[in-house]
Amino acid sequence: MRYVGRVIKQPEELLNGFAPEGVVRGKAVDEVEFRLLGPVGVWSGGEPLGPATAQQRSVLTMLLIEAGRVVSVDRLELAVWGQETPPATARNTIQGCVSQIRRILSGATGISLATVPPGYRLDVDPMKVDLFRFRDLVRQAATADLTEARDLLGRALDLWSGPALADVAGLWLHGAIGAVLEEERLAAMEERLAISLRTGRHREVLAEVPMLMSEHPLRERPAYLMMAALHQDGRRAAALEVFREVRELLVEELGIEPGDALQDLHRRILQAEAAVVDPAAAMTPVTVPVPAELPARPGKFAGRVEEFASAHELLRGDGSGVMKICQISGIGGIGKSSLAIHVAHAVAELFPDGQLYVDLHGSTPQMEPIEPIEALGRFLRSLGVADSAVPTDAEEAAGRFRSLVHGKRMLIVLDNARDTAQVRLLLPGSPTCAVLITSRRRLTSFEDALQIPLDVLAVEEGLALLSDLLGADRIAGDRIAAAEIVRLCGGLPLALCLAAARLSTRPSWPVAELAERLAADQGGLDVLEADDRAVRASFEGSYRDLREGRHGPAAARMFRLLGLIDVADLGPPVAAALADLPVEQARDLLDHLVDAQLVQNHTRDRYRLHDLLRLYARERAIAEEPEPVRQEAVRRVMHCYLETARRATGLLKVRGSWRVDLGPQSLSRPAAVPETAEQMQEWVTTEEDNVLALIARTARTSAAGLAIALAATFAPLLFERGRWLKLLPLGELGLRAAEHTQDPLHQALICGDLGWARFCLGDTNGAITHLHRALEGYRRIGGHHREAAVLDHIGIAYRSIGRLDEAIEHQLRALRLARANGDRWQEGANLSNLGLTYQHAGRISAAIDAHTRSIALLEEAGAAADGVTALGNLAEAYRLGGEYEQAMACHRRALRTLRDNGQSDDYRTAEISWGLGLALHETGEAAEARRHWRASAAILHALGLITAEDRRAIDTSALPATPEVIRRHT
Repeated sequence: MRYVGRVIKQPEELLNGFAPEGVVRGKAVDEVEFRLLGPVGVWSGGEPLGPATAQQRSVLTMLLIEAGRVVSVDRLELAVWGQETPPATARNTIQGCVSQIRRILSGATGISLATVPPGYRLDVDPMKVDLFRFRDLVRQAATADLTEARDLLGRALDLWSGPALADVAGLWLHGAIGAVLEEERLAAMEERLAISLRTGRHREVLAEVPMLMSEHPLRERPAYLMMAALHQDGRRAAALEVFREVRELLVEELGIEPGDALQDLHRRILQAEAAVVDPAAAMTPVTVPVPAELPARPGKFAGRVEEFASAHELLRGDGSGVMKICQISGIGGIGKSSLAIHVAHAVAELFPDGQLYVDLHGSTPQMEPIEPIEALGRFLRSLGVADSAVPTDAEEAAGRFRSLVHGKRMLIVLDNARDTAQVRLLLPGSPTCAVLITSRRRLTSFEDALQIPLDVLAVEEGLALLSDLLGADRIAGDRIAAAEIVRLCGGLPLALCLAAARLSTRPSWPVAELAERLAADQGGLDVLEADDRAVRASFEGSYRDLREGRHGPAAARMFRLLGLIDVADLGPPVAAALADLPVEQARDLLDHLVDAQLVQNHTRDRYRLHDLLRLYARERAIAEEPEPVRQEAVRRVMHCYLETARRATGLLKVRGSWRVDLGPQSLSRPAAVPETAEQMQEWVTTEEDNVLALIARTARTSAAGLAIALAATFAPLLFERGRWLKLLPLGELGLRAAEHTQDPLHQALICGDLGWARFCLGDTNGAITHLHRALEGYRRIGGHHREAAVLDHIGIAYRSIGRLDEAIEHQLRALRLARANGDRWQEGANLSNLGLTYQHAGRISAAIDAHTRSIALLEEAGAAADGVTALGNLAEAYRLGGEYEQAMACHRRALRTLRDNGQSDDYRTAEISWGLGLALHETGEAAEARRHWRASAAILHALGLITAEDRRAIDTSALPATPEVIRRHT
């Protein structure tokens, strides 16, 4: 076979094979070179050193092609046995091949073959490998003048001594890598001949091109060179005959006409034009193209440290022999493209054969997504394929693309993908390539891909981005307002960039001015616009795709309705109530919204909506849903929460069961969770902020009565869980709703709850004011049983400030009223609270008697929660009376009951644990006492009832002071 335009005599050693042992005996090995462009081997001083077997040569080939990178054992097996199943001894064979190669290289300097899991890495100077020298010379030729370029290409082609990888094992390496290398050789040879033609050496072209045409009859470039050379030699008829033969062959074999360049040359020859178009200009350049298509690196980039590190580590490669795919997903404006481009620039030098980039416009407003065939056409043209040679069939174009990039280290960035179908044909097949994909959806079909879902920026990351965009001084001048902007933008990078753009064009604005404008309920999306960028436009693309997707109208309707409620997150039962659907259908729609990156599934069965997406969803709901439909959707959600709170009241045996009679008794939606005590307790904690948000949204609407009912039913649940910090905002929101309904019962009830909330949080004077207002309200209504509880609470408040006589007076009145009402539960609770007041007055025997009778009444009433409280109070009375054994027995019994009820983390556990600690300390068990105090402090801190400093003081003190919150309640 003819190579590089002239006959190269092959060394006799190559024809006869290598030395059997793989090493030239008696020769010191120092400087070596590696050959892949012909028979594979290691050479030193013009003599071959090995390897001796085809399998060893296959292993060496893979190590050289991946020089400096780890090649996994699995990939080495692929190189040796191809697609066939490797034998059971494959790993031992690979190990043996590596050992033999190490023997050959044992005396070589500057070369190492290291074992690096999961395989091996060969470190060698690329200029010692003929393939890399060849490519370097071709690259130099691309920028040299014609004379030097022809010389450089000649030197590059002289490196070839036969077909690449001529004597490796199996067919896989020949097809996967050898064919690509042969294409590079042909391209370099054609370029050298084209330069010869341009410099007047057309007879040299006429001598060499016929052999090239005979070996590659369907290749148009040699035919072009032959026609141009014949024309320059004055042989027009012969040139035209070459065109006729080539055209007939193309039509017969492929069913296509010659490309534009060849046809244009044919026309020029027919017209006898004196100057033939320069073949280097008419044809696609045949130098090895090195595309560098990455957009500019983002100027300002903040956060994403972990995500960047994960993507960077993946794309650096691990030699596993598997193509690396990294997919970055997230909602519109989250910064997917910025991160991808940032990462791509960081790893670009690891992909010396080029970086391809395409924006697929999967979610670009007012633009249709790019079809795979269009993206493939761009890639092929970037890789040097002429327009006329780009296939029109997508599958054919994809195959051509995979062939051109096979074995090359290339990075392909597929930005803004719509779905898997748009991406699949754009993936290379070579493990030497890597792919970065961004998409709003998670493309889960690519099982081996690294998935990097992006969340919003943390406050500090958002502040860092604003500082970069606006200058640190401007942000430092009003850091609180800047943090509020980050919060109002929901940590969304696009929103923050647009907010910064608005401030940068208004230097007179204080940062707080923009924060105030963003705080407007419907103003945020209007503010976040600049030039051709807008948060609203970013969301519109996702919403458009959603409406056109598989779930179509149902998913879009669910998204719109989610904008009507300001909950932090929600479960499928609440979504089902909102959309008036079965729970499973609602769950399916939520999952579809997650796939569309419009909703986040942040924990098991809990879904949330970004704040700005909620604003956009509300806009769509107002535009597309009639007001009665919107109101009814919110009402169904309120019904769902109210029914669940009512069931929790009964299941957890919470005092105040009369509250379930407030509001409508026939509710349209079922409870949100299964009916177990543990699940109900979890539900209270999980949903407390959502309940507050719903009441806030409905307090001054036609659903204010529902808001009152929910607030009144939920308050005792919060108290029993020790969630006292939520009691105050709940009472204040309830009061707002009561003012709207103008119902005296609502106002008295909420004043009582607000008074008790203030007492729990240490505002005794405010508590007494609200409690007396509640008492007056109940008395105006007349005959309401809630009056006994209010009197009891007034007594407790008086006791906490030392007004014991007034406390006992109010509590005795409460006790008489509870008995008159026949309310055994209230009577029992009043008795225990009276007993605590007796303790403060030093009347220990009276206190023990009151607590004992309280426990009996509460057991009779089935009030387990209040019964445990009374038992803890009795224990404290015994302790104060010096009866420590009885005190500790009562304490431990109460703690066991709380533990068995799954209430080891509520306030009562903290209070009783503290009391047990006091009893233990007084009996000389100091270490055990401190253990219980620390456990109590941990619970109080978790509930927000003491500070971190308070907790540290308790943990480090031998005899800590009793926390104020416990003193107030005991």
